[in-house]
Amino acid sequence: MILSKENNLKMEEIREFIPISKAAEFDSLAPHIRIAEQDFLIPLIGRELYNYMVLMYNGKNGSGSGVTDNSLINELLKLMQSSVIHLAYWIGFDVLNSHVSDGGFKRIESDTVKGLYRYQEDNLKNYLKSSGFNQLDHVLEFLESNIAEFEDYRQSANYSQFRSMIIQTTDQFNRIVFINSSRLTFLRMKAHLSYIEETSIRSTLGEVVYLSVKSEICKDVPSTRVKNILPYIQKPLAFLASALLMEESGADLTDNGLYFASTKVGNVNTGEWLPTNEKRIGILVARNRSIGEAYLDQLRTYLEQNNEIWPEATVTTGKLFRRDNTGKKTFWQ
Repeated sequence: MILSKENNLKMEEIREFIPISKAAEFDSLAPHIRIAEQDFLIPLIGRELYNYMVLMYNGKNGSGSGVTDNSLINELLKLMQSSVIHLAYWIGFDVLNSHVSDGGFKRIESDTVKGLYRYQEDNLKNYLKSSGFNQLDHVLEFLESNIAEFEDYRQSANYSQFRSMIIQTTDQFNRIVFINSSRLTFLRMKAHLSYIEETSIRSTLGEVVYLSVKSEICKDVPSTRVKNILPYIQKPLAFLASALLMEESGADLTDNGLYFASTKVGNVNTGEWLPTNEKRIGILVARNRSIGEAYLDQLRTYLEQNNEIWPEATVTTGKLFRRDNTGKKTFWQ
């Protein structure tokens, strides 16, 4: 692990990121740290880089990474630790607040310390989860900014997988379609992004242009013409993929499903999130799909107006009439 009991006798490393008591026990958190590393960190950065960082954490020299600047190692390690610690507390939240014995699971109570209200628990869980996943994004951003130094990651399948995507990061997607910077939502969107790339984007660009764009975005410095056309490709891709996710799962652009804010009246007014209805989902799906189609038209116009830059592009002229088949007994385009 990238955290150890020896370095956390008084939870020193943990308290750098979360203000907990010195009396807390590392052994209670350790199983959740392992889960956070196995489920989230290692799949993100690859086993090779993870093993190297563990060696460096334990004061041993790793090999194969190519990193010569120890300050980079220390900065990356802090980002990794922050994400793992927040995710570990999120994963183990209920267990850490329980007492397990032969008699089963018991709630911990005290005469002097009161438990959190339910809304406080929910807020804290959301904070831990969002902070953990946001830090994972910062890990990726840091690695990409210093990719020349991290040869293990540069050669890994993890890096190649992200580099081959037209929308490569949560931040890129969030700047087009708001997903509250949720890495969970972005990861759920990967299959939908791939589908829209292979269908709508590919057919609009044409085979030659599509393969050229996909090849260039994997390079450290893509060609100028590809950098210029990318925004025109990314916008329809993001909106059409988000519409597909909402239509398929009834989910919105949060990781829990399609919700709206409301006020619950009781002794005090408290906010809560309630599932949206089917009609509302349909409206949002239609809206995002319509915006995506409009951006596809902009992409076609861009290719037409820049024919000297993209002479290999084959742009379909004219527009097909599309009928909204929702609620209709017949289906036609």
